Amino acid sequence: MRQPARGIQAAVYDASFRSDAEAVAYFYAVANDHMPDFIEPVWINEKIRWQFLRHRNPLMSLAADKIAVRDYVRWKGSEIEPPELIATGSTPADLDDVEFPEQFVMKSTYGSGQNYIHEGWNGPDRDRLVAVLEAWNNWDQWRRTGELHYRSVPKRWLIEELITARRESLEFKFACMHGEPVYVTVIGARNGTRYERAVYDLDWRRLDLVAEGGGAVEMGPVPRPADFESMVTEARRLSEDFMHVRVDFLKFDDRLVFSELTFASLAACHPFRPIAYNRELGTLINLDRATEYLARGRRIANQLGWKAAAA
Repeated sequence: MRQPARGIQAAVYDASFRSDAEAVAYFYAVANDHMPDFIEPVWINEKIRWQFLRHRNPLMSLAADKIAVRDYVRWKGSEIEPPELIATGSTPADLDDVEFPEQFVMKSTYGSGQNYIHEGWNGPDRDRLVAVLEAWNNWDQWRRTGELHYRSVPKRWLIEELITARRESLEFKFACMHGEPVYVTVIGARNGTRYERAVYDLDWRRLDLVAEGGGAVEMGPVPRPADFESMVTEARRLSEDFMHVRVDFLKFDDRLVFSELTFASLAACHPFRPIAYNRELGTLINLDRATEYLARGRRIANQLGWKAAAA
């Protein structure tokens, strides 16, 4: 037990699962009342997790990489850009060359929730930043959730501008199937793991759709944003190369920015309520087109110079 955290995580994972299929199934099963069906998947999360096993699309790994996805967004010609990129690196030692602004956000490229926000006006504690990066490096997202597309994401970090809001800060998360946005989840105030949530269809009608888990509480009515159609257009543009992806935007007062592409909301483990939504949303993903999307993904990833991490 004196091993580094990553060694412990890897040892536990390797001792627990004899195959990728067991791992991908396990993380689904613990949040549901049944095992996933990877032969004839029906529920949406079964189909998403089927992709982890049967659809090793390099474009999914590229788009999950928080640095490489910027190349994809630029290549697609999106009119909604990500925050300004200040610096990137592969090791904690690379921080030595960074000239930090007064405020910034540090993120890993390969995990979920690995964000460090510096809001102070004094320079950052570089030793503290090194310790944060070392802790992140000892963690494998794919071993925690079975999201195997993260396994090919190189372990790097990035520094980007911190955008603040005086009046309003909202997140817009578009669930898209085959390039078509289906619904949008609006996230409001966050407090630790708790956050406010509302779900709307594309006609801005409130839906009773909820995903179990995640610490969400229902928020009050959200006015339809003036730039909603622009977000829908860009969600279509950024999702058209995938069978399923969530396209996320952030709005700070009047500034709208791209956030990320996510292939598994809540790790594609937690079921939706009412229960009928699991099957209904699942019908919108046509896995018979997987070969088509795989060829497209390989072509685009190669064109963008994607270099996967060693397994």
